[in-house]
Amino acid sequence: MKTLSALMLTALLVVTGIAQANSDVVRDENPYALLERVANKTAERIANERSKINEDLDYLREIIREELMPYVDSTYAAKRVLGRNLKDTTAEQRQQFYAVFREYLIATYGRAFTQYDENKHDFQFERVRELGPEDRMVEVNTRLIEEGRPPIRLDFKLRYDNDERLWKAYDLVVEGVSLLNSKAAEISSVIRSRGIDGTIELLREKSQEPIQPYQEGQS
Repeated sequence: MKTLSALMLTALLVVTGIAQANSDVVRDENPYALLERVANKTAERIANERSKINEDLDYLREIIREELMPYVDSTYAAKRVLGRNLKDTTAEQRQQFYAVFREYLIATYGRAFTQYDENKHDFQFERVRELGPEDRMVEVNTRLIEEGRPPIRLDFKLRYDNDERLWKAYDLVVEGVSLLNSKAAEISSVIRSRGIDGTIELLREKSQEPIQPYQEGQS
């Protein structure tokens, strides 16, 4: 259950909406209210389009691209994941990594959503808090609720993009464990064994795999 909540709620944010056109993206909204809006809208769309999802699990990619990715800071997350390896990459390698990491996230979120059941899962959101004019990073506490199970603690980390005037999620801490840090350790290990180009190719291969029901141990 912990794995499900981590991946599924990462997608629901994210850590972060409609993307048919840039004008549809919600800007300058309080991040606490934004998180609830995005999560509820995504859950509603999944429920409304359940038949299409059941026919073709890859349709989840479209939902994720349109509902979630405008509010996910995949480039910032990718930089954090690269960590010290960032300085050893060329400008071209960095751009390739950012692009493939975004697609990898979409594929990962898609697998996570195969376990989401709108009839069983619900979300409990922290009340909206007022922010100061200098606040540019916040942590929003959320709970995943399923009848008969203890609530799962989910702490979303968001940062404000001044250029886009938009709050975006970049990490999710599940029961005290940062998914960003976990992914950074995993990818750092791959870079040591395969190099940055090999890592980019591996992520590209994983991102292109058909969406299948999520299983424990997948990455």
